[in-house]
Amino acid sequence: MKSKTFFLTALFCALALLLGTAGLVAWVDPMLTGGLEEGETALFVNERYEMAGLIRHQDYEDIVMGTSLVANYRASWFTQGTGRETLKITFPDGRLSEFDIALDLAFRTHETIHTVYFCLDPNVVIRADKGVELPEYLYNDDPLDDLQLYFNGECLALAVKSLLLGDEAKAPLDEAFVWDGKYEFSWDSALGSYVRPKQVNKPLDGDAFLPAAQKNMDVVCSWVEKHPDTQFKIWFPPYSILYWDKTQREGTTEAIISALEYVCGRLLSYENVGVYSYLNDRWTATDLGQYADYIHCSSQVTSALAQGMVNDAWRIWPEYYQSQMDELRQYVTGYDYDAMFENIN
Repeated sequence: MKSKTFFLTALFCALALLLGTAGLVAWVDPMLTGGLEEGETALFVNERYEMAGLIRHQDYEDIVMGTSLVANYRASWFTQGTGRETLKITFPDGRLSEFDIALDLAFRTHETIHTVYFCLDPNVVIRADKGVELPEYLYNDDPLDDLQLYFNGECLALAVKSLLLGDEAKAPLDEAFVWDGKYEFSWDSALGSYVRPKQVNKPLDGDAFLPAAQKNMDVVCSWVEKHPDTQFKIWFPPYSILYWDKTQREGTTEAIISALEYVCGRLLSYENVGVYSYLNDRWTATDLGQYADYIHCSSQVTSALAQGMVNDAWRIWPEYYQSQMDELRQYVTGYDYDAMFENIN
């Protein structure tokens, strides 16, 4: 009798705990499964979980999308420039397969997507896709598997964190996942966080990254081909001159620029694609006061870039892309990198 009572008590406690967990997650809604109303705020801490609800439920016609390099953009900059509501989709160290899943959800849930702005990092172009870290059950159309959301440890932790931190830790949607206020953008920060590689004896072959670039562009071009009525504005972000010091010393410069040439040639064959290269913006690249490290730049830069894309500044045209890549190649291979380090102990 005692063992039966113990079993029933334990079962009741377990059920009560599960129901309590589900109830707390449903009440707080840390995953933003219902989206956000105008003027509402939320605790934005986990892009891969929280983006699904925003993609599904927010009203928008345009999308700005990318890795952590897009986190310091504000969707309102694009909205103000075009008059169309814009949603920012950002995944730190995002894979193209993850952006593919997110973009597919956006097109499934919204009748009209006018423009997709996509930040195509050179680092994303040349690397193999390592798979998906997204909770895919949040991005599919099966309502049954969404139930696991309410019993997920990550969701419960975020719900508790949201309650403990309160409204002061929350932000409006336009500031979602923005981190630039937490870091210093300066010459000291950029140079201090950069570990200069040793000089290699032999550079990589120029076509070393082409196989990865081809596979990655298959994904990007599939978006363009599936949605011919949507405009795609794809840009290379302004990596700092320290990035090119790194590639020079590691012997990867030519292989990277050759991969970017391939990307440009392929994308520019589509009428609904515009390509923008801020890698050629040497004034920004050499102003290390605008960087927190060798690739992440300040909101002062990102706001100017957003305005530039809306107004078609720094656009690469099909007949000129090879000459612009040659200009970039000549600049980064001829730069006096050692001068930056002469006064550093």
